[in-house]
Amino acid sequence: MTWFTVALVATLAINFSLAVDIVLVSKDVTGPEPCAKICFGESQGTWKQNGHYLFIDSSLADCKFARQPLVSATLVNTGDFSQYSGYVGMEQPGKFRYEMYAPGVSAAKANADHYQINWNAAGYSC
Repeated sequence: MTWFTVALVATLAINFSLAVDIVLVSKDVTGPEPCAKICFGESQGTWKQNGHYLFIDSSLADCKFARQPLVSATLVNTGDFSQYSGYVGMEQPGKFRYEMYAPGVSAAKANADHYQINWNAAGYSC
């Protein structure tokens, strides 16, 4: 076997072993299956306040989605925040806002206590 054949076989073996099927089931988020991708991340430290609501804007730019993805986010922290409910609002394919009703909690406290959201997004890169 030549070095080229060995390299080709090794490359094919790696590609087959890393192959992952991603199927997005959505009537609003569509695209060609080879371009489907999932991106995960976290955001903290930039909470802002609007009345009894706290919000944080998060970038999806590193995910490189071609159009608006499906996004979900969860508040994580060391305290008991089960009383707060939040939601995700999409502003553009590369950005979303997580907002939650949190009466009595200031943005300064959320930032000082390192309130964090973990998020995931699924969409298409082409």
